Amino acid sequence: MDAPALPEGTPALDPDAVLDTLLAHGYRELAVVPCSYLKPLLERAAQRPDVVYFPATCEGEAVSVAAGAWLAGRRVVVALQNSGLGDALNPLASLCLPYGIPVLLLVSVRGEPGTRDEPHHDVMGRTTARILDDVGIRHAWLPSDPDGFVRAIEEAECVMETTRRPYCLLTRKSSFRDVPVPVPLARTAPDRLPSTAPTLSRADAIRWLRARLPEEQVVITTTGLTSRELYAAGDRPTHLYLSGSMGCAGAVGLGMARSGRRPVAVFDGDGAVLMRFGTLVSAAASAGPDFLHVVFNNGCYDSTGGQPIQGSVPFAATAELLGYAATACCDSLAELAPAYDKVTAQPGPRLLEIKVTTDPVPAPRVPLALPEIATRLRALLDPPATTAPAS
Repeated sequence: MDAPALPEGTPALDPDAVLDTLLAHGYRELAVVPCSYLKPLLERAAQRPDVVYFPATCEGEAVSVAAGAWLAGRRVVVALQNSGLGDALNPLASLCLPYGIPVLLLVSVRGEPGTRDEPHHDVMGRTTARILDDVGIRHAWLPSDPDGFVRAIEEAECVMETTRRPYCLLTRKSSFRDVPVPVPLARTAPDRLPSTAPTLSRADAIRWLRARLPEEQVVITTTGLTSRELYAAGDRPTHLYLSGSMGCAGAVGLGMARSGRRPVAVFDGDGAVLMRFGTLVSAAASAGPDFLHVVFNNGCYDSTGGQPIQGSVPFAATAELLGYAATACCDSLAELAPAYDKVTAQPGPRLLEIKVTTDPVPAPRVPLALPEIATRLRALLDPPATTAPAS
């Protein structure tokens, strides 16, 4: 992790050359949880017919898929952000290492010391290499030249062949050259979107919901653009903007709702829900009467460049089967009001699925310090006890 930063003007790797090298070494599939740092490479992987692009629902799933593929005689590259390394550690440490299953990891490093990044990347940024060292996974920085990349893959192959352990290549921002053509989402996941495309943006839906929700209601937003768009719609001390912790918004809201202090709404994303799908089961069983789960469904990871999610999930219908008290689905502003009224008309855990467009609306980052966001909400939900006057 102490490799020097890339000098200004260092040429970025051509994504096609990277994929060609991987193909030449037998890697025909990428199991991916996307990151904006990897966006150019992932775009080309999703476009090329000779590459299989597998959008994993979480990092641990991606590693496990690659392990199963190796057992069947295939090679899969696992691409993820270092913030998800913790999720990947379980199958790495309990599956790949004890069974001797080599997996090639491509990990983008966010929060590297000496660089500017979002504060939720700080911990993993300074500990990524240490974690890999502690569990015994060899790693190296991704070279910035094509010949160096070929040598890096050959070194990784040699290490994995002799040790039967995973190997990790670490990447920085701008490691890959931008590609101008966007990911063809419809080709990658043809059944993901409804026959009638949604007409409502997530930002417009958030503005509508903020105006309708009671001021005392706590609102927890998933990481990325959803948090930014709620802040842009108007900040309140009852808002908890998650920065990072992807997939955890529903469980945070569940824990808060079970306290019974205030009604709770969670603004979630389809990709984030898939990361922790079991939370839907827990919420249906134990969230209580004042829990509203809003899932914005556009079939892609909007905040990292529009990479497709896995499959097409009917979140409202699934929540109904799991036991949510009320569910509804809509895809336009005209349908939003009756759908909202339907789910809020009765108590119990409720889920509102809103199908939204894939065009993100520009929104500034939330300028509040993360401890400040947590502290002000805690002060509302659990105010300090007042001292009784002396008798």
